[in-house]
Amino acid sequence: MKKCDYCSKELESYHLQYCKDNECENLALAFYQKRRKTEKTFGIFNIICIIAIMCGLIMAVFVPVQGNIIVACALLVLCIVILALPFAPENFYQKYKIKKTILIVRIFGVGLFAASLFFAFLAFYYSTK
Repeated sequence: MKKCDYCSKELESYHLQYCKDNECENLALAFYQKRRKTEKTFGIFNIICIIAIMCGLIMAVFVPVQGNIIVACALLVLCIVILALPFAPENFYQKYKIKKTILIVRIFGVGLFAASLFFAFLAFYYSTK
């Protein structure tokens, strides 16, 4: 049977896209509208943070404290952006539907926060050495 594109519950008819109560449809349309409005900003933040992470990791080889601080800050910014704008590639939405994909992306954002704390701890460790 076909599943709802938002919550992944089974639908009564193959011709439906969302549950009959219209709540899923409204949430899905709001999500797609938000994604359409903010996808360029999201992409720019992603690119800047990834470049900062790479530069910070290279810098951490030569100057560990500053390099780890840069990586920690970039991961923190990326975490905040991902938690605020939980967007994923389109094939995630097809496989897991919108609601579960948002949950997966937010769990990944929490993982980025943990990685940010790790690099902040490394910077503190190297600064006291």
